[in-house]
Amino acid sequence: MSKKGVVLADPLYSVSAEFLQNPYPALRRLRDEAPLFWSEKGKYWIVSRYAEVNAILRDLHYEKGLKRWRSYNPLLNLIPQVAHQMKFRGKGMLAQDPPDHTRLRSLVNKAFTPTRVNQMRIHIEEIANRLIDEVEKKGGMDLVADYAFVLPVTVICEMLGIPPEDRDRFKGWSHALTEALEPSQGMAKLVRAAGANKQLIDYLVPLVEKRRRDPQDDLISALVLAEEEGSRLTEEELLANIVLLLVAGHETTVNLIGNGAHCLLTHEDQKERLRSNPDLIESAVEEFLRYESPVQLVRRAAACDLSINGQQIHENDALFLLTGSANRDERQFERPDLLDIGRADNKHLGFGAGIHHCLGSSLARVEGQIAIATLLKRLPAIKLTRADLRYKMPFALRGLKELPVVF
Repeated sequence: MSKKGVVLADPLYSVSAEFLQNPYPALRRLRDEAPLFWSEKGKYWIVSRYAEVNAILRDLHYEKGLKRWRSYNPLLNLIPQVAHQMKFRGKGMLAQDPPDHTRLRSLVNKAFTPTRVNQMRIHIEEIANRLIDEVEKKGGMDLVADYAFVLPVTVICEMLGIPPEDRDRFKGWSHALTEALEPSQGMAKLVRAAGANKQLIDYLVPLVEKRRRDPQDDLISALVLAEEEGSRLTEEELLANIVLLLVAGHETTVNLIGNGAHCLLTHEDQKERLRSNPDLIESAVEEFLRYESPVQLVRRAAACDLSINGQQIHENDALFLLTGSANRDERQFERPDLLDIGRADNKHLGFGAGIHHCLGSSLARVEGQIAIATLLKRLPAIKLTRADLRYKMPFALRGLKELPVVF
């Protein structure tokens, strides 16, 4: 538990291919031997057990604000375009603390209501069926590229009011931005992320101006018009939160659908169980979120001197909370390494917890449920073509590079 008392390698500082493929044995060792682990290389804490991760996520003494990360990672200040991109990113609600977070989330939430999500359900089903129509006669597909990616990016582009033909452009921009989420991201990844951010903003600015002049029934228009007690989003806040919704609105859902399908294709008993009892789809998606969490880690920084289980945490200390590890913690879940689509009392941290609980969780759940249920209904003979599948970087967002299937 102490900074000097444990001799373990930091699996996050330089992610190995072996760890990326199957991180769970290493994460179990962290939970057992060093649930609060100080990385001498990275100069940050790694928190791996459910109880501590859950508590910190709900404790406002641990902050999200990027201003604290500049003291942890001086690279963020060295190159002007990187410093500018980090400043811009800091305007998004995910990188804010109260009271700004409260104001921003309230404004964005007005344009991202459960009613709007429920109205999308039938259309999401139409998209899923159309995508299967396009591949059905081929007899096979890459389930990630042809289905898991296209469905959520089509949905979020339509919701925001972005032409769906531009979706492939977002794939490259989003990948560059998410690569910089690694604990040891390095200058090259930070520069690529800054470049992608600029290109994305250059794309969005004319679209936002168009919606100011001629509002439509879409999220960008709703964000432009959103008000709460006379307060509107500033231009930077508006753009930063559109970028956040674009990236978060599809990146993790791609992984939820891909990981969930892979879970079923590698657990025939669970696939048949779901096929024979389709009403289990909601429970199944919750289990996929736990078993192969699309988000494996989140960041916090101590706002003051604190203590975790007797261990001193100093102000501005950086913490990486391993939500994926917490979701496999045997102290919280019975037989956590067993996939059980009917698992009861499944209080996973797949969408985080506390004030930063994922704003788009209801949309992600609906997309995951529809995508996987439609897949099993339309393609009952679906199976993997090979087992040697690779996972994408960054480790923070766990998802397969490809998922080749035949049917």
